[in-house]
Amino acid sequence: MSANHAKAGLRLLKTTEWHEWQKDAIREVVEDPVFLEPDTSDKLEDLILEADILFGSPAFSPAILAKSKTLKLVHVGSTGVDGYMIPEFQQSDIILVNSRGVHGTTVADHAVAMLLALSRGFHDAWKDRRHKKWDPQGQSIVNLPGKTAGLLGLGAIGMEVAARCKAFGMRVIGIRRNPQQSEAVDLVLPPSGLDQLLSESDFVVCSLPLTKETRHLLTIREFSLMKPSAFFINVGRGAVVKEEDLISALSQGLIKGAGLDVFEEEPLAAESPLWDMPNVIMTPHSAGFDEEHAKNTFDIFLKNLVRFQQGLPLINQVDKELGY
Repeated sequence: MSANHAKAGLRLLKTTEWHEWQKDAIREVVEDPVFLEPDTSDKLEDLILEADILFGSPAFSPAILAKSKTLKLVHVGSTGVDGYMIPEFQQSDIILVNSRGVHGTTVADHAVAMLLALSRGFHDAWKDRRHKKWDPQGQSIVNLPGKTAGLLGLGAIGMEVAARCKAFGMRVIGIRRNPQQSEAVDLVLPPSGLDQLLSESDFVVCSLPLTKETRHLLTIREFSLMKPSAFFINVGRGAVVKEEDLISALSQGLIKGAGLDVFEEEPLAAESPLWDMPNVIMTPHSAGFDEEHAKNTFDIFLKNLVRFQQGLPLINQVDKELGY
């Protein structure tokens, strides 16, 4: 593959070891790249101060990144970038790119798997299994055709969830910052329509990013607007929900149950009541990590290396003011 080698000698840092196949692919689009990686003599923090581009999610504060005089671009493997939204980094000239779109299908599948498990009463069956109890009538089954799925967020994940819900014969409504109608969504509402969405939905699926506007968007007030028969599923960011209020809503029967892949603090504390709640299905923030994740993330990185050298707009560049 030929490329426009507009800039030679880019110093590329990865927070883990570079694979040879990655190096070979980069050499096709960058002339004389320098591959930096931590070893016994060079710490990651030191290499940041001489790298041009960072690929991967660093295990230290973005305040350290902001101190680099050489760093121009950071590509993270996640969709959410709320951890980078500190003043030092936001005010720096460093370009931030995320992996939006890479996780859309697999996270949507995960969300719908939770929706199906809750609708078929699998949480009740798992509870009975622990007690070796055989009760064919013990599962509370909700048939999906005609039910309403309310989607908080209609980005890559939300639209994939919408398509799957429509396939089950569900009515789909959604919230989007810039409302645009879509064939997969029966009704698109602005953020001011949150109360309407919550009150009409049988399943609420959240895939929102965490920003100053969405932090603790869902409190006991919002859960009180939901149907007592409704389920809440979160595959976005944990802190969009005030977790103690969600626990109260589940305990009081304000909602019927929840499927959670994300939490306000991770790892989830051992003393959290969520571990033992019979109406909760949980996974450890694992929805986005399928076997194609690393390859698809690297594909975006590689395309952006070409664009970066040519001064073209980058794929998935984050608006550091908006936070996504």
